[in-house]
Amino acid sequence: MRDQVERQSGASSFPNLLSPGKIGSATLRNRTVMGSMHTRFETMDRPLAREIAFYRARVDGGIGAITSGGFSPNPEGCFEDGSVIMNRDTDLGYQRELTREVTRDGVPFFAQLLHAGRYAEFDGCVAPSAIRAPIKVHTPRALTTREVERTIEDFVTAAEVAAEGGYSGIELMGSEGYMINQFLAPRTNLRDDAFGGDWNRRKRLAVDIVRLTRDRMGRDFPILFRISIAELVENGMTRAEIHDLARTLEEAGVDAFTSGIGWHESRIPTVAQITPRAAFASETAALKAQVSIPVIASNRINDPDVAEQILASGEADFVSLARQMLADPAFVAKAGSGRADRINTCIACNQACLDHIFVKTPPSCLVNPRAGREIDFRDRPTDAPKRVAVLGGGVAGLTAAAEAAELGHEVTLYESSDQLGGLLHLAKVVPGKAEFGEYIRYLVNRVEDAGVTVHLSRKLQADELDKYDDIIDATGVIPRAIDVPGSDRPNVVGYDDILSGRHIAGERVVIIGAGGIGIDTAEYLVHSGGPWIKRADYAATYGITDDAATRGSFDPDTAKPPKAARQVTILQRSPGRLGKSLSITTDWIKRKRLMWAETQVLSGVTYIRFDDDGLHVEIEGQTRCLDADTFVICAGQTSNQGISDTNTPGAAAIHSIGGARHAAELDAKRAVEEATLLAQRL
Repeated sequence: MRDQVERQSGASSFPNLLSPGKIGSATLRNRTVMGSMHTRFETMDRPLAREIAFYRARVDGGIGAITSGGFSPNPEGCFEDGSVIMNRDTDLGYQRELTREVTRDGVPFFAQLLHAGRYAEFDGCVAPSAIRAPIKVHTPRALTTREVERTIEDFVTAAEVAAEGGYSGIELMGSEGYMINQFLAPRTNLRDDAFGGDWNRRKRLAVDIVRLTRDRMGRDFPILFRISIAELVENGMTRAEIHDLARTLEEAGVDAFTSGIGWHESRIPTVAQITPRAAFASETAALKAQVSIPVIASNRINDPDVAEQILASGEADFVSLARQMLADPAFVAKAGSGRADRINTCIACNQACLDHIFVKTPPSCLVNPRAGREIDFRDRPTDAPKRVAVLGGGVAGLTAAAEAAELGHEVTLYESSDQLGGLLHLAKVVPGKAEFGEYIRYLVNRVEDAGVTVHLSRKLQADELDKYDDIIDATGVIPRAIDVPGSDRPNVVGYDDILSGRHIAGERVVIIGAGGIGIDTAEYLVHSGGPWIKRADYAATYGITDDAATRGSFDPDTAKPPKAARQVTILQRSPGRLGKSLSITTDWIKRKRLMWAETQVLSGVTYIRFDDDGLHVEIEGQTRCLDADTFVICAGQTSNQGISDTNTPGAAAIHSIGGARHAAELDAKRAVEEATLLAQRL
């Protein structure tokens, strides 16, 4: 079962993944392709050295081929201001230097051509029809027939320029709701000319782009097409139309299909933690059965065992690894050398990649802050090694200890409990967050490989302080108590009691606090079945169907959200909507899941007291008593400040990181970054 597979190791475990393959005239050393991502390297202000270092790290890590970020074929197709346009004005000197460095070991480098259409971030954008995307603020202008024909020619020119710039081939972005996809779907194409109306006219733009590009470029220039295999929006393409499109595009000259899942405006999560691993492998297999050219599977493939299973079963010919290549550039090399258990697994949190894109910040990775910033970090061991003590074995402490030891310092880690991992052990039990267990595995193995001396169930003593040059306080946080009379009653417990399993909540629960930990605790309490989400449950929850005639491949009328395991009420002191502090790209998912569970949310709450009747509160000047079996305190955290338990630290330099430094939110991204940067500075 793909939802949770047992990890294997050794190159012999992945014979299909590590076998060579061909896409058109391009030979790949294995069956992996780094999928296209918005890295903002495809913008005007990108420094060449940084872009080269980013891609070279993935080439050196064993990837089979790389697809660039999206280049626009013309100015109106740009995603945002500053996007690079692949036309006759392109800086070919820059592109040739980049492609020369990326491909010098024979790894194909494909340029993705992406016209944003109505997803563009600027006024004056264009689309098949003047219909605004629900996630954008600008209403597009409908292209005239002549402008559509010019756009087709612009795509062909872009392919020519990409070849002149040294790219091995192109990938046409025909999915995720971008412009080519907008022409294909009746949802966004209301035209009545040669490029809209019935199905044959709606698919004409895509077919003409491929046919004319193939005529211009000849047979030795690979053309990949990212095809939408499950639209997941109302009035999208049917599976029958998608399969007909694939057969037609193969005849027109496409060499391979990359599977694209959903539109950006879809209300079905496709890349978040709640999405099962390889959730759309069956849709990919259905496409593969329609064509004779390679099909590349994508979406939530973050484990070599999962990738191997997809390939061995014949569901796809290659696998696309996108965010996983942010998390660990050496994914393929580790799988091939018997070190699969050392892979830094993408946890699909979105916090440093997609969330950054939406606030126009260069993306990176929570579990690998080097991603996109490779030239900012050093790996050469220090010439002046220090004796370093790390207090705390949570995410910040493990990261700091491993990083410092890898840089040549003598590191000893003290953890007061009997296990490493800290609060990640609480996170991993929340539905959809099981991948945090993989991060614990990676960090513990990394510390071991780096040669860190680890003491469990032990604190650093005052008389040991002078043994160290630097002391890193990564003791994390403790749950904040609330100053409300009666909060010491036995049915008033902390979130750590609930998530650790020390306390089993009753059927009626009131959660005090609506931050990230409060919402995670609510999800844990209302959704039974464990942290791993199964594909069948995921499909049933959102109404995803494989019926060939259903538009968008989903039917909201058939959606069956899971029944709530408990009746939960969430209280927040501040007014406003629930989840304001959550991830930009995942908060809506959590709110919707809690809504399905009929979770009640009360805002603007003042707490008065707990007693035999329940929790007395005041809301908008009215006093109420909330009765429940269990009251869970999720009122934030305070810094542990483990170093303050010792005497004067003497000459050692003291550094606080993560929750020990700032406890307002449980922020793993900040903890990992602070730990990494501190170790680099020692």
